[in-house]
Amino acid sequence: MKAMIALEELIQEEEASLKLVKKQLAGHESGENKLSHMVLASSESHLEEVTERLEIHHAKLDEFKKLDLQELEKKEKLQEAIKRKNYYDLQKVRLKRDVTASNDEKIEAMLIIDELPEDIGIEDKQLFEVAAQSLKLNIKLHEDLYDELVEIKKEFDDLLKDLNDNDIKDMQMLNYQIPIVILHFSTLISNIKENREEKGLAEFHGLPKYEDWWITELWQSHQAYFGLYKWREIISNTCITTEQKKAWNIISSNWISIKKTISNKGMLAFKYNYAFDTVMRSHCELEEELATTSLDTMKRLVVALTEKENFTKNSLNMPIITPYVLFKRKQLKYQDIKGRK
Repeated sequence: MKAMIALEELIQEEEASLKLVKKQLAGHESGENKLSHMVLASSESHLEEVTERLEIHHAKLDEFKKLDLQELEKKEKLQEAIKRKNYYDLQKVRLKRDVTASNDEKIEAMLIIDELPEDIGIEDKQLFEVAAQSLKLNIKLHEDLYDELVEIKKEFDDLLKDLNDNDIKDMQMLNYQIPIVILHFSTLISNIKENREEKGLAEFHGLPKYEDWWITELWQSHQAYFGLYKWREIISNTCITTEQKKAWNIISSNWISIKKTISNKGMLAFKYNYAFDTVMRSHCELEEELATTSLDTMKRLVVALTEKENFTKNSLNMPIITPYVLFKRKQLKYQDIKGRK
C-alpha cells in the first residue's frame, strides 16, 4: 500500500527530528550547550508536538498493517478455495490415472463422486477406501443389497432433515459412510445367521448391547477400551468363517471410529448420533444399554476384571450415564408415548 509506505517514511523523519530535539535539550540540561529562553520553549513545544504526531502516526500504521494482513488472508483463502476447486474438478482425471488402484476401484470411486452433492469434497484416499468397502460387498452387482442401501440412506436422510446445518456441517462425509457401514453390519449379521443355521449350530440371538461410556471414555480409560474389546470378541466368536471374522474386524473398527467422531462433537451431535443409532437398530438390531442398573453392573464387572492389570488409572468413578444416554432415553420415551397415541 502506497499510503503505508509514505507513513513509514514520515515516521522516520519525525523520529530523526525528535532525536535531534532531545539531544539539544539534553545538552542544555547538562550545561554543555545552553539555549536561550525562546529557543528552549520552542524546543520543548516541538518535542510535545512531534511526540504526539508520532503516536498518532504509529497507531495509523498499525491499522494499515492490520488491513494489509486481512487483505493478505482474504487473498490466501481465495487462492486456497480455487486450489481446492481445481483439485475436485480434476479428481476424475486423477482417479483414472492412479496406478495404485484397480480398475474396479476407479470405476466405483467415480460412481461415488457422481452420487455425492456438489458441495461435499472427499479426498482421493478416502474415496478409494469407501470404494474398496463397497466392492467387497459387490453393492452394485447385488440388486437386493443395493436396494437395502437405498432404503437405509433414505431412512437416515429423513431423520436428518430437521437438523440444523450448523450442527452437522463438519460431519457431511459421514452422511455417505454411515449407510454403507450399516449395510455392511446388516449383511454380516444375515450371513452369520444363515451359516449357523446351515451348520446346525446354536441360534444367533442378536448382538449384545454396547455402552455409550465405552465410546466417550475411549483413549482415556482402559476400562472403556476393555469393555469394547470384550464386546467385539463376543460377536467375533459368533462368526463361523475366517472371512466373517475379518469382515467383523473391519466393520466394527469403522463403526467405532464413526461413533467416536460423532461423540467428540458433544451435544451438538446428539440428534445426529440418535439418527445413526435409530437406523442401526432398525437394520442390525444393535442397541445400546440404557438401564442404569445394567450399566452399573457392567462397570463394576469391567473394573473387577481389569484390577489385576498394571494400569495407572483404575476407578469406579468413570461416568456411565453420559449426557447422550440421558438424551437418548428422553427421545425413546417420547417415541414410545407418540406410538401409543
